[in-house]
Amino acid sequence: MGPRTTARDRHGPPGAGVGPGRDTTSWGAVLSLMAAGVVGAAQIGKGSAALPVLQDEFLLSSSGAAWFLSVVSAIGAVAGALLGWLGQALGFRRQVLLGLLAIVLANLGGAAATSAGWLLTARVGEGFGFVLVVLAAPGLLPEVAAPEHRRLVIGAWGIYMPLGAGLATLLVPLAITVLNWRSAWLLDAGVTAAVLLAVARWVPSGPARRPQGMGGLLGAFRSPGVLCLAVVFGLYAGQYLAVVGLLPTMLVDGGLSLRAAGLVTGIVFLANVPANLLGAFLLHRGVSRWLLIVAGSGWIAATVWAVHAPDLPLSVRIGSVVAYSLVVGIVPSALFSGVVAMSAGTASAGAAVGLLMQGSSVGQLLGPPLVVAVGSGVSSWTGRPAALACLAAGVLAGGLLYRRLDKPLAPRPGGHDRSSDGRYSDC
Repeated sequence: MGPRTTARDRHGPPGAGVGPGRDTTSWGAVLSLMAAGVVGAAQIGKGSAALPVLQDEFLLSSSGAAWFLSVVSAIGAVAGALLGWLGQALGFRRQVLLGLLAIVLANLGGAAATSAGWLLTARVGEGFGFVLVVLAAPGLLPEVAAPEHRRLVIGAWGIYMPLGAGLATLLVPLAITVLNWRSAWLLDAGVTAAVLLAVARWVPSGPARRPQGMGGLLGAFRSPGVLCLAVVFGLYAGQYLAVVGLLPTMLVDGGLSLRAAGLVTGIVFLANVPANLLGAFLLHRGVSRWLLIVAGSGWIAATVWAVHAPDLPLSVRIGSVVAYSLVVGIVPSALFSGVVAMSAGTASAGAAVGLLMQGSSVGQLLGPPLVVAVGSGVSSWTGRPAALACLAAGVLAGGLLYRRLDKPLAPRPGGHDRSSDGRYSDC
């Protein structure tokens, strides 16, 4: 008879990993990873909220301001899949910690900026850290969640963007008013450092893995299902940013003050959070991912017309955009859940999430200019909502196509696919 085995021996210290035999979820690890995504997304909302002050202090041109806002998306658009693949070799936990550290250092550097070039360099650091975090965290969630909770926690991951960007949009102007923008950057660094410590405390360590040649990276690009979801996310992200990102201008043109427009925009961002949680709950209850994608696309097409109709009272248009945001967030829940379910446990897990985020970043870069160009080229107000409806139709078509392409990727070379032995069968 061998030595007695305690619960601590079986499960390790708090935050220990969830192995195939583990039947409990480490909620400390789940919440730490969610918080990492939120502080990453806060860098996007922070930049937008502080831009008027930064333009005045650093005399940023229109092109400089555009670069300041877009550099975060540009990093993901250029190298999302590659960074995801390399991050899997580094280890997803290490990648999250490295990303959070980059955000801390970038905020400290940005707070000390004395020139526009210095500020933009710090912004690149923020963007790099954000990309590292959001590429790695989805790959860790199946590791820390029990089978019955995996669809729920992976689906809920999508709240990181609206929650982080929305909170930053609301809180950063307040911090700048009470203190100054440099103090807001220092507060951001402090909050991010606290999240870094939480991740280090609760999320289990894992071994670094060497990439299996280029197979893991190429496997993601060769998967029709992953490619389909990446394109769908690009179409979704493009239309969402075109609606919400251009909302302040529409509100100011409608008579609101800049501060009031920022408040409404923050509320619209946050309204997306319940939709993400609803999507996670529906996935947890067994609703098909493709059905959520199709339903979300239909809601987009139904609501964008009222948002942009100039003859409607501004209050009705604001109510329409809030209603829009309250539902469309079910789509990202399905997309994240789908790509993790197809790739978890394979050599392509990191690259697949990276490719999904690359699609989102490309959509964020190209979507708003495309919608504005179509709207400017049409004499009627219907140009913008028509362009948005076309993007929604693409999301719908992608959801129907994904129904046929939802197949797991190939297993790791020389190993086995953890999905096949039940480890991630409930993603």
